[in-house]
Amino acid sequence: METTTLAERIISRLPSAADIELAAQGIADDLRALGHCVPADGWLIVGGSLARGEPTFIRHRGEPLLISDIDFLYVYDGDEPSMSIPELRILAESAFPTVDLMTLPLGDYRTVQTSLGFDFKDLGLAVTEHGMPDKDPVRLDARDAYEILLYYTQAYFWLGIHDQWCAAGDSAHFHLMVNRLCMKVLRATAMLDGAYAHHDFDRMAPHLAEQMRSELHWRRDPTQPPMDPGRFWTYLHDAFQRFDAEFGLPRPDAVNHSRYATTSSGRIVARHHQAVHALGRAMAEASVGTPDPAALATVKRRAWQRITGWTGTAPQPSPEDYFRVHKQEIHDHLLAMKVQVR
Repeated sequence: METTTLAERIISRLPSAADIELAAQGIADDLRALGHCVPADGWLIVGGSLARGEPTFIRHRGEPLLISDIDFLYVYDGDEPSMSIPELRILAESAFPTVDLMTLPLGDYRTVQTSLGFDFKDLGLAVTEHGMPDKDPVRLDARDAYEILLYYTQAYFWLGIHDQWCAAGDSAHFHLMVNRLCMKVLRATAMLDGAYAHHDFDRMAPHLAEQMRSELHWRRDPTQPPMDPGRFWTYLHDAFQRFDAEFGLPRPDAVNHSRYATTSSGRIVARHHQAVHALGRAMAEASVGTPDPAALATVKRRAWQRITGWTGTAPQPSPEDYFRVHKQEIHDHLLAMKVQVR
């Protein structure tokens, strides 16, 4: 993809695109330079907010500053990558603030479905000269949306958001994390109506579109007064109700009753899903009205005791500890289960 076209694509959904054209051109130049480092038997693809055309910029010293993560997928043809992945990561991190780099062999890339496949197949932007690998389009369903919802509910705990809220956390970084998770919950819910991008307002239910606009408005200028961190639980409560209606009953995980249930990795993912579903459901229901961090901390502790069956006299491992310890396992098995199904 030519550099100017790439620059236009990565900011195509932003209302103030004209104000950030130069910044987008710089990002596109860096992406293309990174692509030039990839050998001919590999492909480097950008997904996430850049592929959707809606990365987040804030004003820093009067200039637009990119604060979105850059999601890369390196696809290789052969038994293993022909270039060093740690070296590629170093190159990417020298150009961009926060990088997530995944790798897949070509056969697995062609197999993978769900939102991961959609991001890097249907929406993905190739930064290598030879474009994208041949692939079939991905169809998303309610299961895919529910997987996103449960994953970012897990992230709420491994990021320690609730503990920071209880400690009256008020840093810009804390509120940006809450904002990001709120947008993930809203987008997962909006996917049930056919929305995928944060800016797909016309495909969202009116109240969801209004909530998303509020989150996007705040994110563009995080120096303005923050919104209530407890809104995460309000959004999650509404999301569970919407998914219950979609599935016809509360669903404890996004694996069982799907083709991923037969995979070894799927069973591991389901176990972690069930833990966060039970915990998130209890806290979301308790938050109805005005969420109070101290009251929810009590609900969290009691719910976690029921979920884990903890009866020991030693201090109980917290949900934050549990999901932090299992974070990489959850990530790895989510990817693995999607390529174990052929």
